[in-house]
Amino acid sequence: MSDQTRDVVNELLKRMGEGDIPAVVALFADDAHWEVPGDSEIAPWVGRCGVAGIPDFFQTMARLTVRELFEVERVLVDGPNAVLIGRARVVVRSTGKAIDTPFAVDIVVNAEGRISRFYMFEDSLGVARAMRP
Repeated sequence: MSDQTRDVVNELLKRMGEGDIPAVVALFADDAHWEVPGDSEIAPWVGRCGVAGIPDFFQTMARLTVRELFEVERVLVDGPNAVLIGRARVVVRSTGKAIDTPFAVDIVVNAEGRISRFYMFEDSLGVARAMRP
């Protein structure tokens, strides 16, 4: 299962890097759980959603921020579980402030080779501060 998990995660990162959101969504199980904790009233892209909400995450991020960096430093895989560790930097269009945050993403790949969970940990306080004028 570890090889399958690593392959799916690598494909996810490739598709995200290419900006191919429909192809990203195709990697997720129909009942997948996506979550980026935070206050969605301050940062509209954060929160919980199912597969149907994943495109909104990317569209909202693109509309409200300019991506400067999304770098995965390590991928740790254990059976169906993977953790991505990295750093992201975006600039909020409305404030000009940067969100520069380390992140970790907890991913689970099911037996069918589809992502069933995507849970991103980041500096939510830093996100909130950058979003406020």
